[in-house]
Amino acid sequence: MKILITGAGGNLGRAIIPALTEAGHSLRLFDFRALGETGVETIVGDVRDIDDVRTAVSGVDAIVHAAALHGIHLAKWRPEDFWAINVTGTFNVYEAAREAGIKRVVLCSTMGVYGDSARAPADAWSVVDESNALLPGDVYGMSKKLCEEVSAVYARKWGITTVALRLGMFVPESNIDKYGFRLLFGGVDDRDVAQAVSLSLTHEPDGGFDAFNIMAPLAFETSDAQALHTDPVAVLDQRFPGCNALFAEKGIDARPLIWGRTLWPVSKAMDVLGYKPQFGFDGYIASLQRGTAETYYPPQGLPWWGI
Repeated sequence: MKILITGAGGNLGRAIIPALTEAGHSLRLFDFRALGETGVETIVGDVRDIDDVRTAVSGVDAIVHAAALHGIHLAKWRPEDFWAINVTGTFNVYEAAREAGIKRVVLCSTMGVYGDSARAPADAWSVVDESNALLPGDVYGMSKKLCEEVSAVYARKWGITTVALRLGMFVPESNIDKYGFRLLFGGVDDRDVAQAVSLSLTHEPDGGFDAFNIMAPLAFETSDAQALHTDPVAVLDQRFPGCNALFAEKGIDARPLIWGRTLWPVSKAMDVLGYKPQFGFDGYIASLQRGTAETYYPPQGLPWWGI
């Protein structure tokens, strides 16, 4: 396909551009910054400007819409910026796609759409799948919920097939142990993100729209939710026998690394989308045992064209 990637200079672009290129797709990269000498067609523009978006979508077969402000931007950006970039920007993408006859979009959404629905009870961890209500608790989650609603309308009324990916955390992490432990509660490896995007480019959802949680494979059983609240380290050793002794051997203090209180099953994505996450906490543990943990998570933090 000829694929437009909006916000291509961000983390999502870093994760997916090499994989989509390797798969044989022809890419056009759209970002508000000049991306330098990438060897790929690039366009500088702003999703808030519909004429820029019209130029960007011309002649493509599909769009991966990644341009957005994220949760990390809440401290420095105004609510109206989230509306303009996330909501108006997404409307512009869909309206330009409708005008151009483009029939497929992959929408990069977020686990943040669940908001208060993901809040853990007092005596257990929460379990959040796609059946949970979308109750965003901040302007970021609200904006992304509205983006999903826009895409569902364009799917229903104008036949623009959309898969929304509610992505877990995959920002670059320099500490291998923080990376490994975040795979327990909402983290996801870049390479699994790329797999989910690739699958979404050909998936045909019922009604033209569907949404999927995209995280690492679930390391626990959902029945562990209460025990995890009581003693997460003990439950971890039950699921990964000997891991606490391994942590002691490696000088790793597990308790401060267990900061999440939410379990994120990805069974819907596996059953419906065909998602097969390859990089989970079990792989991190195995790499610690082999003494090769640094190679489990490849070097991060560079723009994709620097990798």
